[in-house]
Amino acid sequence: MANKDFLTVEQFNTYVRNIFNEEELLHNVPIVGEVGGCSVVGGHCYFTLKDKNAQLSVVCFDCKRTYVPKNGEQVLVTGRPDFYVKNGKLSLSAYRIELYGAGLLFQKLEELKQRLKDEGLFDAAHKKKVPLYPNNIAIITSAKGAAIQDIITTVYKYNTKQKLTVVDVRVQGEHAAREITKALTNADKLAFDVIIIARGGGSFEDLLPFNDEALARAVYAAHTPVISAVGHETDYSLCDFVADERAITPTAAAERVGYDIELLKDSVSGVNQQLFTFLKDKLDGERSRVINIITDIGYRWRQLLTQQNYQLDVLKGGIKLRIERKINKYEADAARLLNALDTLNPSKLLQKGYFRVTKLGSSVSGVAELQKDDIIDIYAYDGATRAIITDKAEHSL
Repeated sequence: MANKDFLTVEQFNTYVRNIFNEEELLHNVPIVGEVGGCSVVGGHCYFTLKDKNAQLSVVCFDCKRTYVPKNGEQVLVTGRPDFYVKNGKLSLSAYRIELYGAGLLFQKLEELKQRLKDEGLFDAAHKKKVPLYPNNIAIITSAKGAAIQDIITTVYKYNTKQKLTVVDVRVQGEHAAREITKALTNADKLAFDVIIIARGGGSFEDLLPFNDEALARAVYAAHTPVISAVGHETDYSLCDFVADERAITPTAAAERVGYDIELLKDSVSGVNQQLFTFLKDKLDGERSRVINIITDIGYRWRQLLTQQNYQLDVLKGGIKLRIERKINKYEADAARLLNALDTLNPSKLLQKGYFRVTKLGSSVSGVAELQKDDIIDIYAYDGATRAIITDKAEHSL
């Protein structure tokens, strides 16, 4: 260089590039900054890495092998400087890009959120019903924060009968998640009607304790209904997704559990009156129904009785008829027997000129029974006589 009066632009830029190439400490340099102007062209990623005082052009060839950042994200870029001779522009040739700081935390949080969702911790079927009128309420929050003052003021505005138990914990910082989890586990054993986990708004980092996995699992495992009231309406935490109910602010949580006791009394009185009217109408209706049933039973009983009496009369008539038929038959049979007896009456035969003959007291039915000189008795209808057999003549009939 000392032998020349000047350098060409190309010589100078080449010299500068060689300096960068020869410096080994710059071959694997990590740089943190915010991404801006990011675009992907032909599989290569181009963006500007900046902080509040400076910026640096970055190119990542074949960017699909690493993380492709989004505008506004904070990333850690590892690469080497590249001084382009043709236009004299310095850039960083990146071969690894990673989320850094809040960006990395957000990515990990999304992964944890998906894992808990897949396990069913967010399912509506597992959520417990928060009582409509709770009286014994635990509030896990900082006793020095604005959130607790808003809750107490809102609840006690119309009802000082509700019991509020404040469990003082840190709501941000390194130990906050562990304190909140422990407080929730202890409160769950004390038969509260509902537990509120609360804090006011804050940055993403401020609300990190409420994205703690152990806290999310403790909320899911709690037997007591849990309301999550963390941050503002646009702030969402894992605690919100796992809790039985989410309130958009601590004040909204207070409005959910608090109630106007005078309005409740009026409502109960109205319900009692409605219940009395309903029961009275129901009783009157049942009384009418019973009367109708009794009347119907009486009518049916009379019908049945009339029907039974008719059937009894028919039965009696049938029995009487059968008896009369039996009697008539017996009378006819008796008449026939009497007629037969009358026909066979010996006295009748004697009146017709027949005689009855006996020998030695026994009836004689034929001449063959008589011998000569037998003494016989002869009976007629008007008397009897005795005779001696002097002769007999037999012949066949």
